[in-house]
Amino acid sequence: MVEEPSPEQIKKIHKLNLFKIKGRDKRGHKILRIMGKHFPAKSLTVDLLKKYLEVKIFPKLERPFVVVYIHTDVHKSENFPGISVYDAIPITVKQNMEAVYFSAMHGLYAKQRYVSRLAYLWEHVKRNEIEIPEFVYDHDEDLEYRPMIGLRFRE
Repeated sequence: MVEEPSPEQIKKIHKLNLFKIKGRDKRGHKILRIMGKHFPAKSLTVDLLKKYLEVKIFPKLERPFVVVYIHTDVHKSENFPGISVYDAIPITVKQNMEAVYFSAMHGLYAKQRYVSRLAYLWEHVKRNEIEIPEFVYDHDEDLEYRPMIGLRFRE
């Protein structure tokens, strides 16, 4: 049995703007957006994250759903969640994930689709259905003029 997070813990996680359920992809699946930049890797435990997700996020998701993980401006020393976000998702919820779209990160799991640019994300997700912060658009524009060399794409 998972114990419910305290009101202070819920406020702390909510203020970080880590998770947002909004919009649908082009197949009609609900979108769960995760902002890696806002993830406090040193101060948020996997257990607390798991409890928060189980109490506040997963009950609001329709099945199946997709995840859009934004990795722009993530720094390993400050906010790199690594595998812990994925570990915090119970197997029953993972089974209902239709896809995981990573922006600016290498794919690690079978359900992930690596998208190096926002234009590739729009092939799968309706542009007006998800809120993308301005710093991600700025980074995407930088890539237009300075493309990253040596990346391998995986579908």
